[in-house]
Amino acid sequence: MRPIDVVRRVCPRARPEYLAAFEAGDQLFAQARINTPDRLAQFLAQVCHETGGLTITYESGDYSAQRLMQIFGAGHHSAALTSAECNALAHNGPAIFERVYGLGNKHKHDLGNTQPGDGWKYRGAGLMQTTGRANYARMGRKCGVDFETHPEWVLSAAHALKPAIAEWSEGGLNAWADKGDIEHITRKINGGLNGFDSRKQWFRKIRPLIDKVDLRGSLTPVSAPADPAPVPTPAPTPTLPPLPHVDPADPSPPVETKSPMSNADKARHAGAATSTIGGIWGAINAETIVEAAAIIVAVVLVVAAIYFLKTKRSA
Repeated sequence: MRPIDVVRRVCPRARPEYLAAFEAGDQLFAQARINTPDRLAQFLAQVCHETGGLTITYESGDYSAQRLMQIFGAGHHSAALTSAECNALAHNGPAIFERVYGLGNKHKHDLGNTQPGDGWKYRGAGLMQTTGRANYARMGRKCGVDFETHPEWVLSAAHALKPAIAEWSEGGLNAWADKGDIEHITRKINGGLNGFDSRKQWFRKIRPLIDKVDLRGSLTPVSAPADPAPVPTPAPTPTLPPLPHVDPADPSPPVETKSPMSNADKARHAGAATSTIGGIWGAINAETIVEAAAIIVAVVLVVAAIYFLKTKRSA
């Protein structure tokens, strides 16, 4: 089942821009590896809670005094609103967010709201209710979209899924989805456990609908995390014969020893030698012997003649 198919079944009143984002978002899910039933169900449970079933765009700010005290009162939020402040701010969205998210809250530095009006301009918006100038800018850098200059783009069909998936991936939440730890996931998304029961209800509603996650453009639907690739077994190392033992005290190289020769081997070697000598003598025939003798006689006569001539002159 594709994410858009799940969304259409559980969020019948979903806003068109959100539906369009999911319709075109399969590759984003694939890239973030939100590709198993548990991962997709946990992701959608958080998104559906944050957006009221994909019906909410911005955090409205239409809080009653009682609700303000519950969310932003002392002991619940760094803004530490007093009862008098809650009564004065009730149902006034821009004033509420400037007080709790903007310059009115000296302790809320992590949101990066540095200019008057930032609290309202960068209030919670989109699928994961991105909040604060610094977070809009950070998500913009991750997604390659200038959300800081154009905060309304977190709601657009072209970009709505990007910051939600970026926040999910930044928190490493696939691993926690695999463990079924919705409490940890909620704390990473919300910073606390606000709406925890609602998030669990959404998960229980969504998970049974997903047998496999089918993402267009991916090779196969995934029903469980992919197993790691098998490690190839190395080829066995050839066994070499043992080297001869060398005594460290004796630097001379080892002498190769030969096995003693049998009597039969000795006889064969002797016979081969005799045959070789016989073959040589057989090649020397009588004619060759006569020619050699004639040459020797001629040489002797020449030497004798030279000796005789030298002796006669001396006399």
